[in-house]
Amino acid sequence: MLILPYQTKFSAHSLPLVTLALIVVNIFCFYLQSGDPKKYETLAHNYLDGDLATLELPRYRTWLAARSDPAARNVRREIDQAPEPARPLVTFRALQNDSTFLRELRAGNVIRSDEGSYDRWREERTRFDAAWGHIFTERFELMPDTGQPWRLISYQFLHGSLGHLVGNMLVLLVAGAFAEAGFGRARFLFAYLLSGAFAGGAHLVLATSGLVGASGAIAATVAMVAVLYGTRRVPVFYWLLVYFDTAKMPALMLLPIWLASEYLQWRFAAGETNVAYWVHIGGLIAGALIALALKPRDPKRIERVLDAEFGDEQRTNKRSSLLRQAQEAAARLDTRRAARLYRELVELNPENLEYLIAYFNIAMVNPDQDMFADAALRVLWARSNNAAEDLRRIYLQMSQTRVLQILPVDEQLRLARRLVRSREHTAALDVLDRLLVDDNLRTLYARQIADCLLGLFTTYARYGLKRQADSVRTRLARYFPAPGSLGGLAPKTTPPRTIRGSTAQGVHGPDTIYIDLGR
Repeated sequence: MLILPYQTKFSAHSLPLVTLALIVVNIFCFYLQSGDPKKYETLAHNYLDGDLATLELPRYRTWLAARSDPAARNVRREIDQAPEPARPLVTFRALQNDSTFLRELRAGNVIRSDEGSYDRWREERTRFDAAWGHIFTERFELMPDTGQPWRLISYQFLHGSLGHLVGNMLVLLVAGAFAEAGFGRARFLFAYLLSGAFAGGAHLVLATSGLVGASGAIAATVAMVAVLYGTRRVPVFYWLLVYFDTAKMPALMLLPIWLASEYLQWRFAAGETNVAYWVHIGGLIAGALIALALKPRDPKRIERVLDAEFGDEQRTNKRSSLLRQAQEAAARLDTRRAARLYRELVELNPENLEYLIAYFNIAMVNPDQDMFADAALRVLWARSNNAAEDLRRIYLQMSQTRVLQILPVDEQLRLARRLVRSREHTAALDVLDRLLVDDNLRTLYARQIADCLLGLFTTYARYGLKRQADSVRTRLARYFPAPGSLGGLAPKTTPPRTIRGSTAQGVHGPDTIYIDLGR
């Protein structure tokens, strides 16, 4: 059984650079290992053709026969089951991987110094060990009794075969990206290497052979995801026998599932495999503990990762639910609830003019005047390439006296400009005329009204609309015959807080003559 958490959505800021770098380093190290098989083969033939095989192999078989531990029994069985011609080579490989025997051998406890062949054997063994130690894998793999603690890091970047490398890198790419997103790059790198070192330490305690591979550190990344994301549901890929699929599950469930899976495979394998399951278990435990210790202090970091992964889906689901509820409320003539729901839709999707139009229409028949004013202001402050055309009918509705009464004067002037852009010139002039006939408003907002009239005049003149241009010029001449008649300036009216953030850019103060019919 295989179950992996995965992440699918990345941005330039959230790319898993550490995970990708680890994969590149692993691939590069495997390239450096590419010449090792030939070197192993050459040294094995030299060993078997020389005196070392005659001196060491019989003693190794005798030494194995005297041991009763499961590891020795497995090696004896492997040697006995090999075909007769291949048996010396199988014995040699087992000997070279048996750190306990090699330690006894090099200490002079197998071939003793009082034997006549000792000097010749010592010279040959020293020469062979030197050649063996120059093989790239042998220089960096994790081996007991080397006195080189840096190998707890280096072994993580070595692999025994192409299949071993590809399998590990695929899991690292899938799970590592999720762990890196939750940890942050620097902490993830530290946690990854430290977990791999702890997993290697577990191997040194429980085994006597060499170790290569990133499996322990990669298992730790899964444990990191489990601890970092806790009870939050994360996407997982699972593979059971011949069936595979994706699902969502609480991240914390990954830890017991992986621990149980690795333990069962370890017990059932019973020495029949080269996979070091105890290393995987050590990595899982280390990854979980390190994630607990180094968990980022920012509690919102994980939420941001999940929002980037699931935010669109969640917003789509919420949008669908709100739309269905709003339509049902409108069908029941529950305008108050329908208006509230449509307002939520508008806040979730400020660029969606369909929701905005529905909100305005429902609010228009709703007795709540504050909500109606909010809807009207949102319409006026809507930004869209097609807003002038799509909201044309709404602008006409807003030119009615009932709507104008709830709009600040600045917003009435904005409505006039929207009507001009929609080519509803008559309605635009009606809006301005209501302001012009009010002596108080005309005095307080003289500059703004004059600006709007000048804009209308410029537009009409540009497009050769002489009758409309003359009509506007008549109003200018009547109400603003001289610059001094513009009077005082009214304070600027700003949109409500709910929409101010998206519309504040580009707003011009009332003390400047700024003609922009596109607004």
